[in-house]
Amino acid sequence: MSVFSNICFYGGGAWGQALALTLASIGHKSTLIVSDEIRAKEINNHLSRRFPKTPLNSLIQASTKSNEVLKKSDLVFITTESKRVLKVMEEVSLFSSKRANVIITSKGFATKDGQTFCDIAEDQFPDLKLSILTGPTFADEIANNQPAAAIVANKDVNSAQTLCELFHNSNLRLYPNDDPLGASIAGAVKNIIAIGAGIIVGLELGDNAKAALITRGLSETSELIKNAGGKFSTVFGLAGIGDMSLTCSGPHSRNMAYGINIVKDNKNRNKQGLVEGLNALDSTIFLAEKLNVEMPIVNAINDILRKEANINEVIKKLLSRPITNEFL
Repeated sequence: MSVFSNICFYGGGAWGQALALTLASIGHKSTLIVSDEIRAKEINNHLSRRFPKTPLNSLIQASTKSNEVLKKSDLVFITTESKRVLKVMEEVSLFSSKRANVIITSKGFATKDGQTFCDIAEDQFPDLKLSILTGPTFADEIANNQPAAAIVANKDVNSAQTLCELFHNSNLRLYPNDDPLGASIAGAVKNIIAIGAGIIVGLELGDNAKAALITRGLSETSELIKNAGGKFSTVFGLAGIGDMSLTCSGPHSRNMAYGINIVKDNKNRNKQGLVEGLNALDSTIFLAEKLNVEMPIVNAINDILRKEANINEVIKKLLSRPITNEFL
């Protein structure tokens, strides 16, 4: 029996629907908060634009009346894109029950100066019990009931444990983690590295180059996490190496697909859908400079995307950096 009686997902896109399907598969009801009546009607008729071949379970309902749904909910998943999360947190804080459990699944920073959603919650929304769900997960595979693993990060590991148990015996295995700061940073930076992986694939630089990018990208991420006050070890788990390896695995990843596309078809670089790596760039660079953390790969990707340097020049610059110990 679940300790949560009313579960909702703020955001009726692919990830919200996928998680709702997972919970429905083990008997949990949920409500998707969506922005328009047409989509709500489709979902209530068990139809999904995101997963047209997957009928939505009758335990999944949808509503456009966010305030009414939030007032009843004791567990709220925020499944919007990262730049909308702060506004949703404010709404949840206003209308949900006191000390509501909130799980953010969006991967990115809250502000341009590198604050995470956990930072903001502690300062501005102390009434919310905030957790981070992150890890190597593609929404369509979760919706298709294929096995996966991820983490729920909360400073109170017992709270994380309770949330993990909600998904027990489903296709999504969750592990409790007590480093929401590190998990948040890892989830944001890996999207930037995935754009770099796409550039490498687009230029046909080979698997060696991509492996080097991922490994050194993880190194940069771990240094940023450690200096920000998170746990160095987080990068070696599902939130770090797990998520980065998946996101850099192929064009199934929107961030990697974007990197491939700007090399293959530079004219269409502005015609992409959601690319969270672009949203995370400024925040990552600001935070790294503030903490005096060197991130040459992130800076190189930024230079390419801003057209501040030729790609071949960027590669030469990276390869000509002073020789240092791999592990400092």
